[in-house]
Amino acid sequence: MAKTEKIILADRKHPLYEDNEALWSMYLDGVRGGNNFISDDYLFTHRLEDSEDFDERKERGYLLNYMETIPSLYNVYIFKERISRAPDLSLEYFRKNTDGRGTNIDDFVKKIGFYSSVFGAMHVLVDMPFSPKTKATKYDVKSGNIQPYGVPVYPQQLKDWSFDRDGQLRWIVIESTFYKDLDPAVERIEEKHYRLITTKDWRIEDEDGLPVKFDEASPNKGANPLGVVPLVSLYHKDLDDDRVGESLIKDIVYVNRTILNWCSLLDEQIERQTFSQLVTPDDGTLSEEAESKDDPLHKIGTSSIWTFPHDATHPPAFISPRAENLSVVWNLVVDHIKEIYRMGGLMGSEEGMYVSRSGRSAQMGFMSVNSSLADKAAAYQKFENDLSRMAYLQLGEDTANYTDTKFADSFNVSALAEEIDAMFKVMRGNFSPILNKEVQKNMARKALPLTTEDIRKSIEDEIEAGDGVVASEGGFEDETKPFDDGKGNPNTGNIANTHRTKDKFEKEEKGKQKKEK
Repeated sequence: MAKTEKIILADRKHPLYEDNEALWSMYLDGVRGGNNFISDDYLFTHRLEDSEDFDERKERGYLLNYMETIPSLYNVYIFKERISRAPDLSLEYFRKNTDGRGTNIDDFVKKIGFYSSVFGAMHVLVDMPFSPKTKATKYDVKSGNIQPYGVPVYPQQLKDWSFDRDGQLRWIVIESTFYKDLDPAVERIEEKHYRLITTKDWRIEDEDGLPVKFDEASPNKGANPLGVVPLVSLYHKDLDDDRVGESLIKDIVYVNRTILNWCSLLDEQIERQTFSQLVTPDDGTLSEEAESKDDPLHKIGTSSIWTFPHDATHPPAFISPRAENLSVVWNLVVDHIKEIYRMGGLMGSEEGMYVSRSGRSAQMGFMSVNSSLADKAAAYQKFENDLSRMAYLQLGEDTANYTDTKFADSFNVSALAEEIDAMFKVMRGNFSPILNKEVQKNMARKALPLTTEDIRKSIEDEIEAGDGVVASEGGFEDETKPFDDGKGNPNTGNIANTHRTKDKFEKEEKGKQKKEK
């Protein structure tokens, strides 16, 4: 039987990794923006420029970056809603310091969620700090001395992997960059490390397949007592069940590239054509002066000139470029920006992008956006719960004792209306004026999330100035009190009339006429 040749971990690469590596690089360039995207790879030359002109245009380039905006907006909406986490002493420190660097659970999930939208998937390795002890004691856990932590693993780092029939990981290979720089008097050394983690053990190799040596005497191999590979993944979409995922910006990146090029052409038109062009008669003198290194421009105009025969009948004049091309291109840019929001699931339909929508159409648009947000929130919820259960395993806790975290599943106006109705039921109990005032302030903030700070302060000052008491019908204790001084609403007494039907109004009028007779 032939002996199987050992494969160096640095040489391992999953076929799906090779298929997606170039795409991941493009997505990352787009999110970073700036010079990462304003480059020869994404800004194209046109037939009327040479290399020098193109370099100048590239220097003036700018990016309207929606590849970064769309994933960020999802986080804004999702984390604006309340996230329900049951108190958990075992996870108290993990939630405060999820990555071992002071990042709390909210910010950590935001970061992983953002990059999962960008790449299609993001992974987190849940690890424990090295300790000479075989197992952390309860004191270590409660004091926070030894706590699990999450290490973000980008798709570019997860070089190879294997799953069983049940979709559980058999093993993974993670690439990381390690710097040997403990001593400032010694030149820094940069190394590539490759960690293999199986359900039984783990080890770390360098690029040559040799065991790494750490200056801190940290181990380079060990057993895996968990019995599972401690990697948790968050996918934007995993339609093909290929463990790579589908990026939120997979189509947006190409539209944004087109917008980059269109805006650059607009910039060039403005750069070249902002100033009117001088045309003047010439009997050959100007041409001769230009050839003899003289500069006739200082004598005639402030820019280049076009000449025509000196015996022509019309005088020198300035001509201006046509602006129609600018308008056409800019309108295309605006329409494509709207398309980006639709493709990102944050605009209901094509109809709503170009014309005023009916109430029904607007409602359908809200439902579509709400559905996109709810799907993303559900993915975040599953990821955090998987992450927390893996932390439980690292702590030696029973995952059956873990209580799931709940993210919001509705992001529309009706959810706010239901919450306001529930808060009114609390306030009508009048348990405490201070409680009522705080509830009213909270409701005002949610009802007007985008209002200015001075208006918000004025509203809260008005609430604070009141007594906080709410009547059984939801109004204040005495609704006529604000108008007793005669300076309030003169139509207060007629409010009931605004709710009468036409038939009821005519009956009341006929009754009045009979009484008068």
